[in-house]
Amino acid sequence: MAASSTSAVLAALIGNAFLTVLKFTVWTFSGSGAMFSEAIHTLADTSNQALLLIGIRRSERPAGPMFAYGYGAERYLFAILSAVGIFVLGCGVTVYHGVHSYLHPPEELTIAWWLFAVLGISFLVDGFVFIKALRAVRGQMGGRSVRSFLRSITDPTAFAVLLEDFAACVGVLIALAGIVLAMLTNNTRWDALASILIGLMLGGIAIWIALQNRTLLVGRRMPPEIRESVLAYMESQPSVERVVDMRSRVMGANHFKMACDVDFNGRFLGQRLGPWVHERAGELESAEACEQFASEFGERVIDQLSLEVDRLEEELRKIHPELEHLDLEADG
Repeated sequence: MAASSTSAVLAALIGNAFLTVLKFTVWTFSGSGAMFSEAIHTLADTSNQALLLIGIRRSERPAGPMFAYGYGAERYLFAILSAVGIFVLGCGVTVYHGVHSYLHPPEELTIAWWLFAVLGISFLVDGFVFIKALRAVRGQMGGRSVRSFLRSITDPTAFAVLLEDFAACVGVLIALAGIVLAMLTNNTRWDALASILIGLMLGGIAIWIALQNRTLLVGRRMPPEIRESVLAYMESQPSVERVVDMRSRVMGANHFKMACDVDFNGRFLGQRLGPWVHERAGELESAEACEQFASEFGERVIDQLSLEVDRLEEELRKIHPELEHLDLEADG
């Protein structure tokens, strides 16, 4: 899953870096506001994907003394930073330029065949990256619906790339429509309107990315299906009377922390000490012997509880490897 996200981001980064240079070159010669918006759009996507890649790499660092639970949430922090960049650079600059061009339209646009050729190349490159991101997202979704997937997603990186490259393909079509209408009507305001539409679309994407990653950074609980599976397993164990409380949060891409307050079955744990109690029963002839027996019995019960907690945590990790950090506590 992590590999597919990294692959999708890397492909998008390489493709958009190439298109950024190409679009800015064409805009310099044509003066098209729509092409400027497309160039800024692609620059914002390139910057965003660079930040996403940095976030992925940093989030994969192992835990250390300073951060005992690891760095998994760093990918969400860098994704939020990228969303801010898209909003300011992609939406803000593009809309400003579009509004300025609409209020003060240039007298003419330099429209040549190579302008349409660049848009065609952009559509092909963005379409290729879109398909690659779509495959990565489908691999993460499994058989879930889009709504269910978005509610339980812990690695929105591939979906963010999918959304951005879908918008990039739509942006190319909007830019093409604006340029063609400006050419046919000899009214450059159509080109400016295309620029504004592209900017607003980028703003919507930036807000979605920021909100999705904000939820994960704050610490959304683990998906309901994992929670229900853990609860069913715990309640099926003879050593457990009931699960009093269960708390969880996302720690990184498909990694969770879970804490449970458990009402353990003291009778079950005590029965394990039956042979030992029977063996020692004949020695309880004095108050001192009884006191020593009680102390040793208490120690052995605690040891049994500790062994049972270790067993439960080990079994839960086998069932759900994504539960990296488990904390089962006896509820008093």
